[in-house]
Amino acid sequence: MGGILESIEKNYSKFTKSEKKVADYIFENPRKVLYTSITDLAVNCKVGDTTVFRFCKELNLNGYQEFKMLLAQDITKNGGEKETVAGIIEGGDDTRTICEKTLSAHMDGLKETFQLLDFNQLERAVDFMSAARRIHFFGVGSSGAIALEAKQKFMRIIPNVEFVSDSHMQHIAASLLDSRDLAIIFSYSGSTKDMIEVHKLVKQNGCPSVIITHFTKTALTAGADAVLLCGSNEGPLDGGASTTSIVQLYILEVLYLQYFVKHYNQCAESKAITTEAITMKLL
Repeated sequence: MGGILESIEKNYSKFTKSEKKVADYIFENPRKVLYTSITDLAVNCKVGDTTVFRFCKELNLNGYQEFKMLLAQDITKNGGEKETVAGIIEGGDDTRTICEKTLSAHMDGLKETFQLLDFNQLERAVDFMSAARRIHFFGVGSSGAIALEAKQKFMRIIPNVEFVSDSHMQHIAASLLDSRDLAIIFSYSGSTKDMIEVHKLVKQNGCPSVIITHFTKTALTAGADAVLLCGSNEGPLDGGASTTSIVQLYILEVLYLQYFVKHYNQCAESKAITTEAITMKLL
């Protein structure tokens, strides 16, 4: 059974002129495409996002993410590459090698995140947090776990933070936010449909938004008031890799500390109160 590259070749004559630009770019840069957002691919091909989406539909795929997953499988199968876990661990690796590779991947991700951080955007995000009546964190999957951690972390120093895990309830919460509030959305890919819809809902009501993601140009970042970029390249077959969570946690920690410093007296007092409140829970 042929792979996705063979399918592109067979359907090439059916593509429009713009779709052929996408196909040509993929043939020339298959590995690069694995770590490219749909918007960045469109820019590289000098076409619109809708052209890339139509290209995927022409191949009878649900969308761009499915295409990247099939492309990754194709490259592994036809390129003679070894199958890996989380993009770095090979089947024959011993315990020490696994530990060393994992540490190296996490350190590289953190260093890249630091290099990508825009300090002005970070300060802008904290300013929005300071002015907000309510701060609502959003995320699904592994990014949802980071959003929950954000709530648990900030509720120790400020009372006006919220997070709900159910995607339907997230949409309900988003629909009630307005210009006095703030939405902080975690999404590594920036292409999660639920988060894109949540962002549309909050912007309809004039609510400021901060996006924590890996890609600069995506459907999610469009219209955002501040964008904080995290490092670590996650391939289509590496979903849930801990490095992507660690780099998001790093940005969360920086946000927390920046906010704490900006409102030191208030936060220190609140931290003392909440710490005392849970002390009785410990033996």
